[in-house]
Amino acid sequence: MPKRLSQLLTVTMVCATWAMTLMSPTVASEAEEISWQDLVPPIEETLFLNDQVDLGEQVRTELNNKSVRIPGFLVPVDFENRQVVTRFLIVPYFGACIHEPAPPPNQTIYAEFEPGYKVESLWDPFWFEGTLTASKVEEELATASYTLRADKIEPYVY
Repeated sequence: MPKRLSQLLTVTMVCATWAMTLMSPTVASEAEEISWQDLVPPIEETLFLNDQVDLGEQVRTELNNKSVRIPGFLVPVDFENRQVVTRFLIVPYFGACIHEPAPPPNQTIYAEFEPGYKVESLWDPFWFEGTLTASKVEEELATASYTLRADKIEPYVY
């Protein structure tokens, strides 16, 4: 895929998922509520002239070790038993990595939840809360530019 097309797809995906976060109810929490758009560094005029780092791989290092809350969809990486997941990817839209191509790395979060989470369905969105770091993790399904040490997972209520 040409680099410019990849960058355009990234920007389009960020805008589409931004709407989901804007319409979400505010919940009192110590974690800062962020959107998928917040994971992408600000776009600069020279961005498309600079071939050093692809837009989909750029990260916001100021988010390192920050307690965050973000909505998204869960994609299991492995199961402790058939329905309890401890390692997973968080993605901005349903079907990512399974039925659709993986989102860009900076729109994919690798997560671990030590207690495990019983997955009832993969098509429901969730709120994920925990400590975020900008660290690259490569899994079979996708590459993630961020890692979340999850403390809390709860259903997303529209």
